[in-house]
Amino acid sequence: MALRKTGSGDATELAVAGWAKPEDVVRSRAGDVLIKNTLLKADHFPGCQNTKLTPLLDGAPNFRQVDGLPVYGVAIPTVRGLRNVMDVLGAAQGQRGVLWHNMREEPVLYINGKPFVVRESDQPFRNVEYTGIDRSRVEDMEARLKRDVLREAARYDHHILVTEEDDDMNVVDVWEPVTESDVQTPMEVYQELAEDGYNVDYTRVPITDEKAPKDSDFELLIQRLWNVPPDAALVFNCQMGRGRTTTGMVIATLVTLRRLGAFSPPTPLAGEQQQLQQHHMANGNGVYP
Repeated sequence: MALRKTGSGDATELAVAGWAKPEDVVRSRAGDVLIKNTLLKADHFPGCQNTKLTPLLDGAPNFRQVDGLPVYGVAIPTVRGLRNVMDVLGAAQGQRGVLWHNMREEPVLYINGKPFVVRESDQPFRNVEYTGIDRSRVEDMEARLKRDVLREAARYDHHILVTEEDDDMNVVDVWEPVTESDVQTPMEVYQELAEDGYNVDYTRVPITDEKAPKDSDFELLIQRLWNVPPDAALVFNCQMGRGRTTTGMVIATLVTLRRLGAFSPPTPLAGEQQQLQQHHMANGNGVYP
C-alpha cells in the first residue's frame, strides 16, 4: 500500500487517503514484544507536568530536587529533555558526575527523541506489569522491541504507527516517520550522552508501579549510593516522576543522610550484629555499616 513519505499525521484521517487502517496494523502485529493488539503509547501527555515545580525544563516533566541534598527526580525525559537536565546539573564536558536510575520495569523505546511504551490496545492508559523482572531481561526486551519497530516500519514505507493523547485524554493514532537512527533503546540514549562528553552512570532498577522494591533492589541502590563522589547528582525517573521516582529519592535521601552522619544506625539486638555482618560479607556488601 502506498504511504505518504513526508511528515506524520492522524492515522484515522490518513486511512481515508489510502494508508493502512490503525486497527488493521494493531491486529496484524507479530513481533517479539510488539505483539498482536498492542500499542506504542507515548509516555508524555498534556497535563503531565506539575507546573508548581521549578525549574520547568522542556522535555523533562516534574524535575525537582530534595532541599539541600544532591537528590533529584524527574519523569522519563525526551532526548532533548535529558540533555537539559544534564546541563542544569553541570554534567557536560566530563564535569559533575550523575548517577541516573531508571526505575521502570516496562520496556521503553525512543522514537524521534520521544519515549514510547508498549500498552495493550484495550487498556491504553494502564501499564503492562512485569513484576519481578530483572534489568537484563527488560533491556533485552527493549532491544527486541527496537527490532520489531524497524521491521514494522519497513512494511509501511519507513513509518511506524504510534498512539498519543490529545487535550481531552482521547487516544490518537499517528504515523511517525522513522529511520534506523531515529529508534533508540534507553541504554543507547545514555551511551550517546556519554560519548558526547556527559559524565553519566546509568542503570536500570525495574520496579512495579505502586509496589515496594524487592530486597535485591534495595541492596543494589545502597551499594551504588554509599560510595559516591561528594558532588555527584543522584537522579531517579519512572514514567511521570512520581511514584517509583519518589521511592528512589527517599532511599537516596536516607542513604545520603546516613553517609553524612546525620543520624546513627540502630543498635542491633543481642546476637544480631554477627548475623548482619555475615549477611553483608556473604553478599559482597561489606562496604557500608
